[in-house]
Amino acid sequence: MLSPEYFPSRLALSGGEKVELLTAVRSLPGRRLVCRGAWWGQPVYVKLFFGEKSGRNAHRDASGARAMMAAGIATPRLLLDSEIADGGGRALVFAEVAESMNAEASWRLLAHDPAARFELAKALVKTVAAHHRARLVQRDMYLKNFLVAESGIFTLDGDGIRRHATPVSRRAGLDNLALLLSKFDAEDDEWLPQLLHCYASVLGTELQPAKARAFPAQVMAHRRRVARGYAGYKVFRNCTDVVIERSWNEFKAITRVQDSRELRGLLDNPDTWLCETDSQILKNGNTCTVFAVPLDARKVVVKRYNIKNFRHGMSRAWRPSRAAVSWSNAHRMKMLGIPTAEPLALLEWRWGPLRGQAYFVAEFVDTTDALAFFADPEITLQRKQHAALNIARLLHKLWRLGLVHGDMKASNVLIGAEEQPLLLDLDAMREARCKWMLHLGHERDLRRWMENWRDDPVTDKMMRQTLQQAYRNDEWLLKMAIGMEKSENT
Repeated sequence: MLSPEYFPSRLALSGGEKVELLTAVRSLPGRRLVCRGAWWGQPVYVKLFFGEKSGRNAHRDASGARAMMAAGIATPRLLLDSEIADGGGRALVFAEVAESMNAEASWRLLAHDPAARFELAKALVKTVAAHHRARLVQRDMYLKNFLVAESGIFTLDGDGIRRHATPVSRRAGLDNLALLLSKFDAEDDEWLPQLLHCYASVLGTELQPAKARAFPAQVMAHRRRVARGYAGYKVFRNCTDVVIERSWNEFKAITRVQDSRELRGLLDNPDTWLCETDSQILKNGNTCTVFAVPLDARKVVVKRYNIKNFRHGMSRAWRPSRAAVSWSNAHRMKMLGIPTAEPLALLEWRWGPLRGQAYFVAEFVDTTDALAFFADPEITLQRKQHAALNIARLLHKLWRLGLVHGDMKASNVLIGAEEQPLLLDLDAMREARCKWMLHLGHERDLRRWMENWRDDPVTDKMMRQTLQQAYRNDEWLLKMAIGMEKSENT
């Protein structure tokens, strides 16, 4: 693969063509690299394929691009398909789509504009419907594989395009659409009936009521499956996001973009940092010790999960450590768009397959927790109401995602910029195995959250009102968990 110091340079192709490579943009699985460049004076993107399978991978990508162009689907124009001159691989040259950004970046940019997000969602759904009408299916369904430009939506990654000899079946088409919509925020699922109608109208068909009713569950199933696969497996092995090092005595996982010499120095012996003069002990309990230390010109939090005695050690030895659960759930939160402290590293002392003391390292978020925020008389009522509504929406989102936090103390919710809540202490969080367990666990989360305000009637009333607003379609859950008579009589 090409190292950063390789750029800029000229890439010679087998037909005598030369492409100027300006910078690497993205590394893809399977020894593939996307570069920005110039060809005959026009801006282009170059996909480079290396290794034994370079020819097959490049052919599949080019075939998908040509299939979309033949079907009239907007996609960056394939300008050149050629072998690299020295025989080291293959290159595809695509015209750059001017003034565009990928749909994931555009979606985030429109975070505070629901109407614009809905229009973007409709445009993406119409694009997918056009694929299916042309007997094409995008299997690698990520928002990054779509470009948003003034002229419309462009589909990227011909490698994921599959051509069907017969029309795409209703079942396969809806499943593919559900996979796309699962990339949206769970709170945007209220748009699903309208988006489903938009999809059917492009295809000129009508959906059976039973399939329309089942569609939201299909979207949520995809969302949970992808999050489970990422947080439960992918972040525990070497991948784009995580570096893994393991031996007989230890297991380390480090977020790749945060990897540094200083962080590795901390992981070599975390306990010595606890004794440093500039360390700050945040909690010192029997089962858990939490301290903050300066690192890389910033502060990080180290959470050490203690082994109390031999019996406790044996009970924990065969199970995933609580640090590993925190690591997994922190990445799950990031993937699902729920703010939390940035996970930096996981360290487990081991003896072969047996686990011992473990450490979870995260960024230090310098802001106030919910208890102090709502007790502060200098914070305006408007800001408090905004924060309360954001927390209520967060709780409802956890419910929709089938997640139970397990310890909804006010100190585990920080209030960040624009009164957005950050969820902490994720070592008790779990995905409910069935609806009954989800109902029971979420009721406990709601009750525990309301216990924080037992001695604060003003905040109690505010919380109940905002919960009613967030749970307007699931008000029965509030009545089961905390009752609503207080908010009505207060």
